[in-house]
Amino acid sequence: MLLKKLKKEQKLARAFRALFLAADGGLKPEAAAVLEFLRDEAGARGELGRDGVPYFYDAQNRFDPCAAAFLLGKRRLFDLIVKYLSLSESDIFALRSTLRREEEDADAEDDDLAKRVFL
Repeated sequence: MLLKKLKKEQKLARAFRALFLAADGGLKPEAAAVLEFLRDEAGARGELGRDGVPYFYDAQNRFDPCAAAFLLGKRRLFDLIVKYLSLSESDIFALRSTLRREEEDADAEDDDLAKRVFL
């Protein structure tokens, strides 16, 4: 039974790696964008909510168990993906998607073009 479970875990880890990792072992650019989005959605950036209040407290500073369960469920799914990819905490915090960099570069080029046209 244990051997069967270990084989299943190994197969799942290989599937995650094939989906997210490039041949050199680094994250594919698309995978980095997806993981960055999931990290932010799951609240895995290590930050507090509005005005420094954790997300599972309401505006009157009362604990909201339903909100906590919801957020912890999202976080658990993200943590499982990270586990199967064997990513470190520093890898997760350093995520900055290629797509975002391309958008920022395109914005900078648009700004440069606008300056040249209007000057």
